[in-house]
Amino acid sequence: MVTNPIIEFLASYGPQPSSNNLYDEFVVEASKKSGCEPIEIAQPLAAELEAMFRSDTPQSVILTGTAGDGKTYTARKLVEAIAGSGAHWKNTQKIYDLKAPNASDLQIRFIKDLSELNESDKNQLYANVRASLDGQGGDHFVICVNDGHLLKFFRDREDDCDTVHDRISDMLQTDKQQDPDGHFRLINMSRQSHQNLVDQIIDAIVKHPGWSGCEGCPALESHDNRCPIRCNLDILRKTDAGSMRARLKDMIRMAAADGRHLSIRQLILLTVNILLGDKAPGRALLTCQKARNRAIRNDYASTNPYANVFGENLTERERRQYGAFAVLGEFGIGFETNNFFDHNLLWGTNTLPQCEFYGARIFESHRERYRVDPMTNAREFRREMVDQRRRLFFSIDPEATEVRQEPRRDPWNLSVFKHGANYIRMAKALAAPDGKMPSEIRRDLVRGLNRMLTGEMTTTEDRIWLTEPSGVYLGHEIPLLVTHAGSRKQGSTYVSFPPSENIGKAPILKVTPYGKQELSVDLVLRPTLVECLLRVADGALPASFSSECRQDIERFQLRIVASVREAAYPHAPPPQQIEMVDGALQSRPIDIMDIEEDW
Repeated sequence: MVTNPIIEFLASYGPQPSSNNLYDEFVVEASKKSGCEPIEIAQPLAAELEAMFRSDTPQSVILTGTAGDGKTYTARKLVEAIAGSGAHWKNTQKIYDLKAPNASDLQIRFIKDLSELNESDKNQLYANVRASLDGQGGDHFVICVNDGHLLKFFRDREDDCDTVHDRISDMLQTDKQQDPDGHFRLINMSRQSHQNLVDQIIDAIVKHPGWSGCEGCPALESHDNRCPIRCNLDILRKTDAGSMRARLKDMIRMAAADGRHLSIRQLILLTVNILLGDKAPGRALLTCQKARNRAIRNDYASTNPYANVFGENLTERERRQYGAFAVLGEFGIGFETNNFFDHNLLWGTNTLPQCEFYGARIFESHRERYRVDPMTNAREFRREMVDQRRRLFFSIDPEATEVRQEPRRDPWNLSVFKHGANYIRMAKALAAPDGKMPSEIRRDLVRGLNRMLTGEMTTTEDRIWLTEPSGVYLGHEIPLLVTHAGSRKQGSTYVSFPPSENIGKAPILKVTPYGKQELSVDLVLRPTLVECLLRVADGALPASFSSECRQDIERFQLRIVASVREAAYPHAPPPQQIEMVDGALQSRPIDIMDIEEDW
């Protein structure tokens, strides 16, 4: 029987205790052992840094971030770019020295992981590292280290006021890559969205030359009992707007904007689990023999990629060990639904996308048993419905004409982000060259924001009504208007949506009081907050959302009101009472006599 070595090679990247390939330093050795080419991901940063080190103005570089962000991988690619593929950075070498390409008497010292060095080694390195980062000459450094260890390294050893620690801390907080004094670069790999890397990672796996080793396997040729690994491979190869890959990219983009970053390491693990995950008892990943057994027994329910993407082939404890499954699980895919999807799933209509192996083949028997005896089979049927909803989420294009015309078909209805398609539409529009906010989404955001700021179910959506944080007037909680913020044409206090330069960060709603840019206040449009605002705009009550969203709005309200007063000083306009007439907000001056009597 045919056994393709690529299966075991990929499994070593997956969710299992022996997955050393998740760590870059083991990749080369594992590749040689299996005879499979390593998974290679294009890293433009390595080429950029190579050019910098070959220039007349080389600088030391700190690659920071969280575990698995590709720091060591980037450093290894940089070594190969400068010294050629013959350069070999051994796993045991914590520091790798390379002759600087533009200075015969200097070296580039690559530190694989600063946190792995003992305190004695760190103390010996400190003076040279500090001199390099202060621009005092000497060897250049490429330092790979996580954020916390980086700051601790300098905090423990500095005793002067003007510290490298403080400069690095400021750079991390402001996302600046260039040292203010121009002596080094700090690249936070966690600040990058790996959404654009999804295609590279999936392609590196599904287009790997090792798949040719499947030739001659009977499960490859069989139509009725096809190898489940090859079925999953075909699903991952699809790139259209209604593909699993497209929805994954959307989810990863939203997760990054909500502060839940997925590292390259986790994305590779996720892709391997989608491909090889196996829910049957035993090891959680398929082998060639297990894949043949599943195919012969028609047991495609155990290899369902739409369940594997959420780690359903793992135990609860195992899932918690891997960030990818925790992050994607927060979308609640399959646990949310509407009548349209459930009706069509229950009655097996042809309205929904079909799947030869993971649709009716694994669902029909459960559906029939439920129809015959709902009471007995309800629990099992509900579980199977979750998997089918997940399949639909990853199979429907939210931008398709029939979906835009009939919103109940939107696959995001199968998640906690009912307005997920709007968020992706907004994010893509602001990341485009012209960077414009879609007008319909802008109006909905403004309406939702007005409802939360005023406490009124208003329909006003042309401008934001900025209110006092505590609108108590004449013993009643009445919203008091501070000022309006609309377009630039509507007044000197205006709202703007700056183009998004970094797709890994959330878009911004910026309010500029009286044209004074230095006093502008930003509201970060995280996916969770946007979902809250758009649902409130649709009629939901603000109190039904998490306190985190309400606190975001309250902080924004406090900051913008203070900013408006500072910008208008000493001629700040008096607050006005807000009323709602036929759904529209109106304001009127507060009568002076009323104020005196209240006092």
